[in-house]
Amino acid sequence: MKRLVPDTPITDVTYQAAKSQATQVMDHLSGTILQYLDAEAPAVRSSLLEAMSAQTDLLQACWPT
Repeated sequence: MKRLVPDTPITDVTYQAAKSQATQVMDHLSGTILQYLDAEAPAVRSSLLEAMSAQTDLLQACWPT
């Protein structure tokens, strides 16, 4: 499976916009973690781990270094 790569950070995004986007990504990540904890099938857990990795990458993209 091809790994999803987030877009590069946009430097002209306001702090408030980045904060709002990060909050949404964190909410989705939290939900995915809860699904992972409830999942029993190894294939489902593996898929959810990939989703968590992509969401973490998106979260990091909200805050350019």
